[in-house]
Amino acid sequence: MTKQERIQALGQYREKHQRSSFWLTMALIFFNSFTLGFEDFWWVWGIGSLLISIGLVRIMLREGKKAMTLTTGRGELLTKRLYGMYPLWMVWVTAAVIFSRLGVPIIGWMVYGVCSAMLGWHHYTTRRQLEHVDPNQPTRTDISRFYRSYERSTYGNERNTD
Repeated sequence: MTKQERIQALGQYREKHQRSSFWLTMALIFFNSFTLGFEDFWWVWGIGSLLISIGLVRIMLREGKKAMTLTTGRGELLTKRLYGMYPLWMVWVTAAVIFSRLGVPIIGWMVYGVCSAMLGWHHYTTRRQLEHVDPNQPTRTDISRFYRSYERSTYGNERNTD
């Protein structure tokens, strides 16, 4: 399969979950901001943030399983690893918000920062390896940028104006 065909296949799969992903993301931002804002019941909002993160993680991991079917060999392993890192970043940020409310000492934040840098480097090298092993395997960014559904196509635009 060419890269564009893979983008179309994954884009069609993602389009089914687009509305729920959008609202879960908005709710995550909302809950994280309330976790930081309230003094009394911040933990309630923190639990909500964790539950919403779990929902978004499940959606992203399902998309990763779909992406794994489009490649073989080492590309399949790297795709699984890369799609596992996307939700990890989201959980990482949610954990930072909750840790900020727990009063983690400075040494804890230093360790957290070093782990963030290591996660970033691992993400970067995994993406580079995947591009080298299977250059036709699109990333989430490629799908977001280059997927064109029927509604967004030129033909769809012409039909709407008639």
